[in-house]
Amino acid sequence: MDLSSLLRRLQEEDAVVQPRRLSILILLALEGRRSFKELRDTLGLSPGNLGSHMKVLEEKELVRKTRCLRGLRYVTCYEMTETGVEKLGKVLDLAGRISELIKEGEGRSQD
Repeated sequence: MDLSSLLRRLQEEDAVVQPRRLSILILLALEGRRSFKELRDTLGLSPGNLGSHMKVLEEKELVRKTRCLRGLRYVTCYEMTETGVEKLGKVLDLAGRISELIKEGEGRSQD
């Protein structure tokens, strides 16, 4: 697949490739279900900023909002959906392919 095709496919995943949303998805994929506060603290986002990103991810069905027990109380938590796992995998695969093309082109002269 050529670079322009890879870039077009990557742009189709706009909900995932936005840097903060990508960070949220990677964190949830690696660490599993996390509370809103845990996500906020780990990523250093304001509540409003994180909330707006989570809303987009929920609307695209990439994450699911749940309630989980933390200490003695229930809090809002988020976890990846199957769709989220698939979309994240697709974006990371595309990024890996683009990275390989970049490495292959390192020896080319710049005109």
